[in-house]
Amino acid sequence: MKYTAIDLFSGAGGVSEALKEHFKIICSVEYDKIIASTYSLNHNKDHLLIKDIRKIKKKKLLKIKKMNLNGRNLDLLVATPPCQGFSRHSRKKSSNSTDERNKLIMEIIRVSNLFEPKFIFFENVDNILNFEIFHKFLEVICNLTNTGHKRYVNRPSYQLRFEVVNAVDYGVPQHRKRLILIGKKIDIFPNIDSVIMYNSKGIPFIKNPLPLWPEKKTAPTLGEYLKSFKLASIKAGETDPNDKLHKCRNLSETNLKRIQNTPKNGGSRSDWEATLNLGLECHTKKNVNFGDVYGRMNFFSYSPTITCGCLAYTKGRFGHPLEDRAISMREAALIQTFPETYKFTGRLDGKPNEGSTENIATQIGNAVPVKLASSFIKMFYDDLKKF
Repeated sequence: MKYTAIDLFSGAGGVSEALKEHFKIICSVEYDKIIASTYSLNHNKDHLLIKDIRKIKKKKLLKIKKMNLNGRNLDLLVATPPCQGFSRHSRKKSSNSTDERNKLIMEIIRVSNLFEPKFIFFENVDNILNFEIFHKFLEVICNLTNTGHKRYVNRPSYQLRFEVVNAVDYGVPQHRKRLILIGKKIDIFPNIDSVIMYNSKGIPFIKNPLPLWPEKKTAPTLGEYLKSFKLASIKAGETDPNDKLHKCRNLSETNLKRIQNTPKNGGSRSDWEATLNLGLECHTKKNVNFGDVYGRMNFFSYSPTITCGCLAYTKGRFGHPLEDRAISMREAALIQTFPETYKFTGRLDGKPNEGSTENIATQIGNAVPVKLASSFIKMFYDDLKKF
């Protein structure tokens, strides 16, 4: 028996890939047509709604519920809303941010109230903890008064647990800090242990969080993980003729010289000899960080966070550990633990592994690593089986 799930803000389908083994996905939502094309290449597009979640009417959601659940409640609601507005790079302060994307998290509550899922899985950047709208989200989804009773009788209540995790602790060969929130539907009241509280710095916490969390599983090193895929050696600007996604950006003459003078497996711009005049003037100024820019990854360690700029040697430690080039799209996707057969598209017509490399890089960088999601999905599945 497969349990039922909904995947909101599904993106390229990283969490859906993790869901497929144990859950029947009855609905996925993605508003961007090109990203939705990537999703459709890898998953059943019949359950995919290509629409702004705010414009999906209650009537449509109730129809999905009636057709798929036969009067039962949903087993799992997945929600991985856009994180850019919550990022540490956001110029707005957390207390007065006006980024419209941040309000999308409240749509999760609307869907939750209709489907009353047994479990909730939520992922975002760790900095979301500092945002007032996230505090409001916690209080509304929890739906408990200070005495542990339901605040709104006709809405579900949840015991929550949220922690900042590093993906490397869940089988992903990448340092990637994210906030994971899980919730389990409460049916017995009062439940004072699950009420949202705040510490002296105004950060929310729960006195007794949900006693459910997957065990940590240390990831293999980057070199150990990638060696099984036997990727072809390519040069800067080349594409593997057997895999269009194994393609990397070209390098200018200066940047090619820079990476050639960067030690293999973890070297950085601090290793360049001054006599070569390879450094940038802006990097000589005081208080300039970004030490990873123009650096190489290290096969004997873990990848840095794969971002939307992961194909650019100039935007982080995205140089290949051994070859004189930046990492390819395929390598970035593998580091995000997508299967080697996973297809991406940067085109509206959905041709696999073709189109805008920037668009594909954004899809890969924004995805939840499949193995990170799998750790939690398997945990929900195991708990559901008990009942």
